[in-house]
Amino acid sequence: MLIFTIVLFILSFLIAASMFLVKAGQVSNHLPARNHLDNKTIHADRIWPYFKTKFGSIVNKIWHFILEAKDLKPATTKTLQTQVEKVKNAFRIRIRSSEADPQWLPEAAELATKQEPNQTAEELYLRAIQKNPQDQQAYEALGRLYLQNKNFKDAVEIFEHLIKLSPSRDTYHSNLGLAYFSLKEFQKAARSYEQALSINNKIPTRWVNLSFCFSALEDYPKAVKALTSAVGLDKYNLNYLTLLVDAYLKVPNHLRAEEVLEQILSIDPTNKTAREKLMKLKI
Repeated sequence: MLIFTIVLFILSFLIAASMFLVKAGQVSNHLPARNHLDNKTIHADRIWPYFKTKFGSIVNKIWHFILEAKDLKPATTKTLQTQVEKVKNAFRIRIRSSEADPQWLPEAAELATKQEPNQTAEELYLRAIQKNPQDQQAYEALGRLYLQNKNFKDAVEIFEHLIKLSPSRDTYHSNLGLAYFSLKEFQKAARSYEQALSINNKIPTRWVNLSFCFSALEDYPKAVKALTSAVGLDKYNLNYLTLLVDAYLKVPNHLRAEEVLEQILSIDPTNKTAREKLMKLKI
């Protein structure tokens, strides 16, 4: 867009310059000294071809720069339409043809399947999968869409299929755990999060989510263990520490709950909630 603006500005300037020179030439025809200046005057009809040639050269250089930036070659048939399409494809530009065109999720623009008017994101992904049943990218996008739209049953089906294709992808197991947890299938959710953590155990939020599964199953010792792992990865996270206090209280282990509350107050001495809980435990 910036390049087209620059080109338009240059074109406007050249047109204005040529019109000025033409006007100057018309005025000079009536001057008494006209005959003495003939050999020194540059006429507009000579200048315009010069500027036209230079203008074409500049535009051509700019266009070649755009193509070289994306490792492309100029089109053999140099039509505006074919060149614009090349740039749109190279930079993944999606230009809406009208206000009726849908505002799709970002993932939709990454698919090879061409967009159609009035097509939903789900329809686009399903069409891509129908065209290529092995298109994991389309399945991933569809699974995320189902999670976002709280269509958890379909999300479970999608991520179970993706796990069959790529069992070592930890995000598939984690997303499956989220879908199961949302369906209140806490045992399956816990297994999914445990599998995700067996592949990548450096993400504290996964440990927290696993603790939620164990808390829902009323297995508080395991919830404590999961939260302890989360705190080990993010020691100063007051939210994780507060959850750990609550888990200890449900075990119950008041002594450890007091220790964690004191840890919270050492980080945030103004934490009123933690101070009140600690006072109640010490009474």
